[in-house]
This record gives sequence, C-alpha cells and structure tokens, in this order.
Amino acid sequence: MKRHPTRTLLFGIFVTAGRPLTAGQVSKLASPLGISSSNAKSLLTRLVAEGALERSGPVRLAKYVPSPSQIDMVDGINARLRAETLEQDLEIWDGGWLMLVLSPPQNRTKREQMHASLWFDGFRAVADSSDTYLRPAWPKQWAISRARLYPGTCTYGGLLTPLGESKVDAMYCLDELDREAKALSRWVGRRKTPGSNALAFAELLDAGGRVARLIVHDPRLPPVLWNNRTGLRELIRSYQEFERRITPAAQRFVEDSVSSGD
Repeated sequence: MKRHPTRTLLFGIFVTAGRPLTAGQVSKLASPLGISSSNAKSLLTRLVAEGALERSGPVRLAKYVPSPSQIDMVDGINARLRAETLEQDLEIWDGGWLMLVLSPPQNRTKREQMHASLWFDGFRAVADSSDTYLRPAWPKQWAISRARLYPGTCTYGGLLTPLGESKVDAMYCLDELDREAKALSRWVGRRKTPGSNALAFAELLDAGGRVARLIVHDPRLPPVLWNNRTGLRELIRSYQEFERRITPAAQRFVEDSVSSGD
C-alpha cells in the first residue's frame, strides 16, 4: 500500500494531538515521521494558505488549529469510526430518500467546496452536470440535518421507480469500496505494537491516515443496501482494536513532545 502524502501526515498530527500546536511542537511531533523541522514549518505555511489550518498569535509563538471546514470533516470521519456506527442496524430504514435540488453559489471555489461536502455526506447527482442530488434518508435525523445545510429545496419520500441494486452499486462504487476496505482491514490487523512511544505515534498516524482516506468514501448507507458486503465493518473493528493497543503509548509521546516542543 502506498504511503500517504507528507501534508496528510502533518494534518494528522493535529487530529491526534487534539489541541492547538506551535510550530516547535509540530516539529517535535513530526520527527518520528521522518519530517524535518524545516519541512514541517513549510508545510504549516502551505496548509494555512490552503485553508486547512488557521494561525493565531504572535509570529514566533503562533498556534495552529484545523479550520472549521476541516474540523467538520474530521468529525464526520470520527462518526463513521465510532462504535455506534456498527450498531446503526437498530434503526430500520423505511425506504425513504432525500432529493435535494441545489441552488449552488456563483463563486466557483465555494461551489466546488459544496459539491465535495455533498459527496462526503453521501449525496450523489442523479445525472452528470445535474444540481439534483439523492441519498437514502438514513440515519434519518443525521441525513435530514445534513440536507438542511445546503441551499436549495429538499424533499423526503419513496421513489416511484426504485433505483435497483445495480444502480445503487454504481452510484456508490460499493464493490470497489468493499474490496479496498477488506484489504486495509487485513493490513491494519497485521500491525505490531512498536517498542517506543515515538514509533507508536508514527504507527498510529500512518494507519490512521490510511483508514481516514478510505472512510471518507463511506456514504453511510443503510445495511440493506450494502447487501452483505462487510468490508467497512471489518475495517472499523480492526482499526478500533489497533487503536486500543497503540493509543496509550502514542499519547504519552504527544504529552512529552508538547511539554518540551518549544
């Protein structure tokens, strides 16, 4: 499996640390990842320019935090990885769908950001170049709350003509997602517990980044639409077990680095 980009690892530092960090603290935390201090500081500047991080405070003591849009993404990934995700079968899907007729913003950047957000929330365009999006109304309250965030008109109900299994599979690339999740689950399951806190931190970011990059493709569909595909469930269980083993040592490295990073 390919290693993810350095910028992804650097952003993962903030997710794992769960607090604002100075450039010195980031450099300390990036060391076991093979990222030099100068490279870490350069990447911080780039992530601020891209809007992924926000910077505040005096130059030499500035602190960095993920931007609100990135926090929303992180929260969405965490929601997919929480234990409750495996128990959502308790809510039976009533067959209802949400149809959102979007009123997209004129600004191209904002429009692209909105389309990316819709995709992450499991909405799919009904046709190429269409501003009409569909997703199952499940989990119902979550799906409705996400639909309310977008400008336009949204309706809820059953489809007069069911999409059919092949159409749903094509909309969400379920077979491919299932195969990739199973392969990654096996990879995560083979990870060993490192002998040092620093290596545990590096291992957590490596595995966590790989899992996050795949989980963003999870459209949060009702179990019946997965049609016995179990890859994502297997991946979530493997990663939860991996986290239980590795997180205590990784967090010790975070605490030591944050206290001495400046």
